[in-house]
Amino acid sequence: MKKILISIFIFSSSFYLTAQENDFQSWHSMSLKKEINKTTDFNLKAGVRFRENSSLFAKNFIDLRCKKELNKRISVSLGYRYINSSNREFILLKQNRFYFDLNYKNKFSKRLSYSVRNRWQNQTSIYKYERVFRQKFSLEYNVRKTKITPYCAVEYFSNSFDQINKLRSTIALSYPISKDIDIDFAYRMQNEFLVNNPQTIFIFESKISYSLK
Repeated sequence: MKKILISIFIFSSSFYLTAQENDFQSWHSMSLKKEINKTTDFNLKAGVRFRENSSLFAKNFIDLRCKKELNKRISVSLGYRYINSSNREFILLKQNRFYFDLNYKNKFSKRLSYSVRNRWQNQTSIYKYERVFRQKFSLEYNVRKTKITPYCAVEYFSNSFDQINKLRSTIALSYPISKDIDIDFAYRMQNEFLVNNPQTIFIFESKISYSLK
């Protein structure tokens, strides 16, 4: 696992050096989680994103996901996302995304845990159809005597030709405001490649999560 993570970070850095365009974006979202039983829950998420140094609208979305735990380590999810996005030519696009996740989580130690998420994603719009495989590696550390939980993640995107064309690296902090409400703040770097004028995007992200009883 450590060798995989190190390789991905090196891969990310090499493409960062050759990127032709940079941008700073801000992503914000709110989500509601409802447990159906001990192993199944529904999650409703709404988000908005801004680009061009966070000065222009990039997209907003509504996401609905159902998650089922198969055992203590493995779970599956099925989700749908409706997206309104604005491209570089300021053309508004309506997109539909369907995805299936296979998740695995475990612990290196009492306080250090890791997870792997495999996502198969189909996204459609008027202009195109896109199939993507995404794999995300995450590390989370439970800091002693504090409610703050730092974590980091690396995720790559692979297209239908089995080529990696996007990479995201994230560092973040999670904090429970109350028993039912969590907030997350993250800093993310996203690299594009195998496209004309690839971008390196620096992202500030904020999330609020609320668990319904």
